[in-house]
Amino acid sequence: MIDGNYLWELCPPVIPSYNVKNLHPVILKLLKSRGIEKKEDVVRFLRVSVDDMYNPFLLKDMEKAVTRVKKAILNGEKITVYGDYDVDGVTGCALLVRALREMGGNVDFYIPSRLEEGYGLNKEAVEKIAKSGTKLIITVDNGIASQEEVIYAKELGMDTVITDHHEPHDDVPKAIAVINPKQKDCSYPFKELAGVGVALKLIQALSNCSREVTVKLLDLVALGTIADMVPLVDENRIIAKCGINVLRSTDKKGLLALLEECRLSVKNIDEEKISYILAPRLNAAGRLLDAALAVQLLLADEEKEAQKLAKDLEVLNRERQAVETKIYNEAKEYILKNVNFDKEKVIVASGSGWHPGVIGIVASKLVQNFCIPCILISEEGEEGRGSARSIPGFNIFEALKQLSGMLDKFGGHEQAAGFTIKVNEIENFRSKINELAKSIAKDSWEMKLKIDMELTPEELTTELAEQLELLKPFGFGNPKPVFVCRNMSIEQIKTVGEKENHLKIRLKKREKEFSAIGFNFGNYKNQLEIAPLIDVAFWLELNEWEGNKKLQLNLKDIKIPFLRDEIMIKLEEEYYNRFLNVIREMDFNNVEENRYSIGNEIKFIKVKNKRKYVKSLFESDKRTLVKVNTPYQAWRLLAYLKKFDIVKSDVGVFFNLDSKDILSKKNVILIDPRADSHKALSDVMEEIVFYDPPFSVELMKDHILDLPSHKLHLIFNREDLRYNYLVCEKLLPGKQILALTLGFVYSLSKNKKNTFSLNELVDYLRSRNLKKADRIIVINVLNVLEELGILKYVIDKDEAKVLHFNFNLKRLDISLSPTYQKLLLLRKKVIEFYNNFQNIQELLKQEEI
Repeated sequence: MIDGNYLWELCPPVIPSYNVKNLHPVILKLLKSRGIEKKEDVVRFLRVSVDDMYNPFLLKDMEKAVTRVKKAILNGEKITVYGDYDVDGVTGCALLVRALREMGGNVDFYIPSRLEEGYGLNKEAVEKIAKSGTKLIITVDNGIASQEEVIYAKELGMDTVITDHHEPHDDVPKAIAVINPKQKDCSYPFKELAGVGVALKLIQALSNCSREVTVKLLDLVALGTIADMVPLVDENRIIAKCGINVLRSTDKKGLLALLEECRLSVKNIDEEKISYILAPRLNAAGRLLDAALAVQLLLADEEKEAQKLAKDLEVLNRERQAVETKIYNEAKEYILKNVNFDKEKVIVASGSGWHPGVIGIVASKLVQNFCIPCILISEEGEEGRGSARSIPGFNIFEALKQLSGMLDKFGGHEQAAGFTIKVNEIENFRSKINELAKSIAKDSWEMKLKIDMELTPEELTTELAEQLELLKPFGFGNPKPVFVCRNMSIEQIKTVGEKENHLKIRLKKREKEFSAIGFNFGNYKNQLEIAPLIDVAFWLELNEWEGNKKLQLNLKDIKIPFLRDEIMIKLEEEYYNRFLNVIREMDFNNVEENRYSIGNEIKFIKVKNKRKYVKSLFESDKRTLVKVNTPYQAWRLLAYLKKFDIVKSDVGVFFNLDSKDILSKKNVILIDPRADSHKALSDVMEEIVFYDPPFSVELMKDHILDLPSHKLHLIFNREDLRYNYLVCEKLLPGKQILALTLGFVYSLSKNKKNTFSLNELVDYLRSRNLKKADRIIVINVLNVLEELGILKYVIDKDEAKVLHFNFNLKRLDISLSPTYQKLLLLRKKVIEFYNNFQNIQELLKQEEI
């Protein structure tokens, strides 16, 4: 069954303290839950104006930087902008070169090679830049950890202005100016600017905060800011939103050529296209070859040059994708073979030949896959280059800081960092960082999905979807809101896409229908077709097709609810205790040719609410028997009825007819899958209700034949068969649970133990990611193993005693188990009944109430 890919974390409900005319209440709730509560802050958030950006001179050392840069421009000194090889560094570099040249500066740029030089300033590069006649180096997106290199530059006759946004070390470089909002003694009100954002602040200061200059550069700043995954709040939100608008009308030849190469319409560009289409291509140059290609593209003034550079980046990006896939497969194989997840809390994998420009992307994917921090190290000779990606709750930068004694160099953020290390130190590093990671809370290993709000069907409107656009651009720090709607039924489902790997679903709740799309959910189709009511987590959006906009739920996760309250636990225990005996009695071999012929006088009754219908019969003067086939449908009925006094006095709930006081009750709910269990009461009951269908067409005939048609109420429908399927799925054992149970019993026998509690086995299975294991399932697994001749056992209360155990994997052929075969056949019959339900309905009379 589907229990979701994530652990859902629902945000606490909030109530806004005021209303805003024409603004949907859900929007106000979202803003408040994200810390935007005051009316003036809401207005600022939604208005998003360049005029709301902060004064750049609030940054520490800004006046010093402006003085030195203006002096260089005035005296014609050569300035070299020293960038970085990622999108943030590339866009920041291009921004400074463009702006300083327009101010009259003699400006060149330098991007270090990721493979040969690594991140940040290095002495060889500094020496090369000095020989070119440079008098002033301005760093972008790096330099905060370059103490020695800044001193060396000074010795070679060059001044340095650092603009950076990475975490400062305790010892800040002694440059002419260090502009970094994260410095402890910097009073700048917003600390989360990207490197390109800090570079923009320098240009704003140099241009006396010219609005025209700022707006002209915002397309580049938005690219780098969105790509660098900094929080899209406060000033970054202004940069991203206004920058996207500028990008939609950009005149920069390089950006236009890149968009054309990606087959993107400049008018439809948004944050997702920047993150997943533009950024990887700009990154590809620095990862595999030379990031200077990307800077040249962003500086290109000639259309032909721009088109050629854009094509070169496309080729590099395809090569990057191939290299990435290869490393991912090798790293995953290494991890599965070598990492002990019971003991190791951080994956540390290394390999020679792994391209250091790609391991960061691969590490991110492995974190998603294994839900724990991952560090990949590319070995080359005696040196290793590492890239680390983490999870919430474990600050990877701080961890590296504590282990800096064994690292040659390191830098980065809380969730992502890079470093160099001697290959002979890797084993010691693996051990030490895992010691540090012991403090991570256990639930940090769960992939979590933050749910902003649970919505009712009435709140799912086009108006809300339209107003959600006001919150864009979405990204880190301002994620796209995720909503939940529970207990939705599936009205229609189909696979779409070339590989049929996506789902198109029509959902329904309270008579309202919604269209939903589930990307890469195609493999869930078979289970969802006959699933019970589902809970869905989704993005609410408008799907535009041929000029028409329609509301759409973009599915993020799906759960089929297991209702584990006291009623359900009791129902399941009582039901399944009898079920296996019942299934052995079921016989589908003697099937008549005309098996769908049931009788002309039998009719289906279409009711809008089955529970209310049953309640009304219970409240009538007539004695009523309600036959229920599964515990799940019984739960829905009983959970509803328990709210009314009638249940306490007039209704009896039974699992068979053995009880002596069954006849003392006016109304009876019989929860029993046996086809004819109710017939013994047919004479004394005036109304007989079939609340849900039996498991097959054949059993349905046994249900209703020889009963007076005037007493019968067939109120079930096709969708009710989903709960029958649920029963089969719950008991059908897979290879994993059989193997784990065998391993459990085998380990006990090796220790000369032959008794264990059922709860002990359940806990063992759950610890091995079989989260739905329970007492019912383990008893059934033990039954199957006994039928296969592998063990004999007895159960006394909750204690199992193994009388005989013969561990032989060759005999583990589950198809030889009669119970398994019966369950398999029963599931097949449920599906067959589901597929032919409409034909059966058409043969019978129908009445709508």
